[in-house]
Amino acid sequence: MPDCEIEVFEGQSLMEAMIAGGVYVSAACGGKGLCGKCGVLVCEGVLPVTAEDRKTFSAEQLNRGMRLSCMAYPADDLVVSVIQQDEEQFYVLGSAENLSVKGRDGEVAEGRYFIAVDLGTTTLALSLADERGGVADTYTGVNHQRAYGADVISRIQASNEGNGPELTASIREDLKHGVNALLQNNGMDASAVCKVVIAGNTTMGHLLMGYDCSTLGQVPFTPVNIDTVKTTWGQLFGDGLSEQTPVILMPGFSTFVGGDILSGLLSTGFVGRETPALFVDLGTNGEMAVGTGQRLFVTSTAAGPAFEGGNISCGMGSVAGAICSAVIDGEQRVFETLGGKPAAGICGTGVIEVTAELLKEELLDETGLLDEEYFDDGFPLEGDLALSQADIRQLQLAKAAVRAGVETLLMRYGLEYDQVGEVFLAGGFGVHLNIEKAVAVGLLPEELKDKVKSVGNSALAGALYYGSHEQAESECEQLRAVAAEVDLSTDQDFQEFYMDGMMFGNPE
Repeated sequence: MPDCEIEVFEGQSLMEAMIAGGVYVSAACGGKGLCGKCGVLVCEGVLPVTAEDRKTFSAEQLNRGMRLSCMAYPADDLVVSVIQQDEEQFYVLGSAENLSVKGRDGEVAEGRYFIAVDLGTTTLALSLADERGGVADTYTGVNHQRAYGADVISRIQASNEGNGPELTASIREDLKHGVNALLQNNGMDASAVCKVVIAGNTTMGHLLMGYDCSTLGQVPFTPVNIDTVKTTWGQLFGDGLSEQTPVILMPGFSTFVGGDILSGLLSTGFVGRETPALFVDLGTNGEMAVGTGQRLFVTSTAAGPAFEGGNISCGMGSVAGAICSAVIDGEQRVFETLGGKPAAGICGTGVIEVTAELLKEELLDETGLLDEEYFDDGFPLEGDLALSQADIRQLQLAKAAVRAGVETLLMRYGLEYDQVGEVFLAGGFGVHLNIEKAVAVGLLPEELKDKVKSVGNSALAGALYYGSHEQAESECEQLRAVAAEVDLSTDQDFQEFYMDGMMFGNPE
């Protein structure tokens, strides 16, 4: 990162000043001093040590000058260096593998093209495709709104606290950058792009459009608009493409089950489905759906950020150097990292794999209690990294929420396991997830193990389908018309399933 000078105003944290100055800082907790991801190293000057600093950094690190920028309020001039991991290296799933939309990768021919967008809370994926849906090129990147928090709740709060314009400007700039990269990489003129189709969750859609988010975060959680939005590039982004280029934001089901899930259902063929199937998209929120093209139940459960490395002591996103898989056999311990780089932390799939191995080796019991040898300092991974007792509790909370959501949805629909035809696991987390180990920790039922199909970036695939099929708009409306949302927050059975789901393994 090049050197730059930033002015810090009275009452403004160092992190807020850096964001305002165009310096990207990840703050998974939204700047509350909880996640420890916004660290800086004080090179010149003084920053007092805060209580949050002491919880995050060792005595040695504090003596070296490491501080949390969100808790730092400079009184005098400083020189600092940003020390967080390079999240620009996120492994973003830009493919639509195993889905109905297949591309001719790498081929750019004369003709008209459209751009399909997966507008994710953490990452972005944009595909340049011809009018038949053939993918020529894909751009992936980070959603820089992460500077305002890792999850949608943090973004809603940030918007309601007056940062809405900044959040809107951030995502629009990210998308413009992605579109420009696709055009430049393929030597194409802006006039070749005939439309842009965007799939994203409801909060991301609101922030993109500049809608008021105040009703998203409070009962009864009413969105401003979840219908199909048709606008133009000029109205949203200004320059970059022709001003009148149509931009379509795909519709959603509700505040918590948005257009990304509808897009996923579209791409996995739910419209014509006669045998009930289960669709699960795992992230900070676990969104899921079950049913057919004639009857559909949808829901969302707050899984927390553990699946994305959040709230884990040495957790990190899916970046190079993140421990993603593990094998433990007695004293033999093998850990693999993304990109084969030296271990710098652990991502969500790594947490699941290590936990499953600890259960297998009986170093962790079904209640989530670590063996006494590792209770205080955690189970050692690579170098100074360790999986702590508190980390395992975070995984328990996350996997219990997802498992309980699945069980409740199936119960409300009236389905037994053997009546479920297929289980579609969507997103990058699903692609890298070891299903055997996910079942071992109890994230998914044993009975559905052989029915699980990882479908990649189904939101992007659905946007590709929408852009290349005239009937897609009416198919979206068909799915919306037959869908009913199950509210887990008031469901007593969900609460019981949740308590059961806190135990590791699968009940007999």
